[in-house]
Amino acid sequence: MSLPQTNLQLFQLMNERGFDTTCQQALHRAYGIAQQLFGTCFRPCGKPFVCHLIGTAAALAGWKQPIELINAGLLHSAYLFGDFQDGEKGSSPRRRRWLRNHMGSETEDLVYRYTISTWGNSNNTQLHHQALADPSFCEVFKVKVADTYDELADYGILLSPNKHYPFGLLVDENEERALLSAIQDLISEEACSQFSSSLKHLRTGSVWPAWLRNERTSFYRVRPGIEDLRRGRINRRLVKLRSKIKPIAKAA
Repeated sequence: MSLPQTNLQLFQLMNERGFDTTCQQALHRAYGIAQQLFGTCFRPCGKPFVCHLIGTAAALAGWKQPIELINAGLLHSAYLFGDFQDGEKGSSPRRRRWLRNHMGSETEDLVYRYTISTWGNSNNTQLHHQALADPSFCEVFKVKVADTYDELADYGILLSPNKHYPFGLLVDENEERALLSAIQDLISEEACSQFSSSLKHLRTGSVWPAWLRNERTSFYRVRPGIEDLRRGRINRRLVKLRSKIKPIAKAA
């Protein structure tokens, strides 16, 4: 599956998968929030962060997951990296209340549970068993798989070799096989096939030219404007301001 990376592509996929108008309107609200939180953010590979969020939501939509899960996919990093411009950090009570009021309690709770989840202490077989035993964890696991699949689908994972990726990808083939087994069991055979196909392409290691690679390990923000021109504008303002200031005459 070629994952949508724009809002219009995502809505087209939603139509193809039979999601009704109410679902698409809810997704449109989630997209508006994502724009506000991540408008100046980029993935380590340089891809706009909003495109990654759309890809995550698109994977979940393509796998015919509930709309609450799809919306959570679009907003999964809200508390981790979102710029609320409120001076707070993480999943503060005020942020949670705000998101709950705008997206509903189910979506907000999924985003919160994703925020507090950790992925480094268990192998994929253990995660598989945990998801089978705990439906609440299974939902979060699906969002994490969709988040990871977006990085695989366009091979962006290869552009930031210093970034640590979950599930032992590109490091441990046994863990990869265990993950594929979990995806097939918990999501669908189609999702497993898509994930497996992307991994095979990544194994070639020659998808991107070397000069596109970078040393980043996490997302980053880009301040709007051209820095050189911004400094020039400030300097011009200072010169203009100085010209308006009358010199103080020295006492005789």
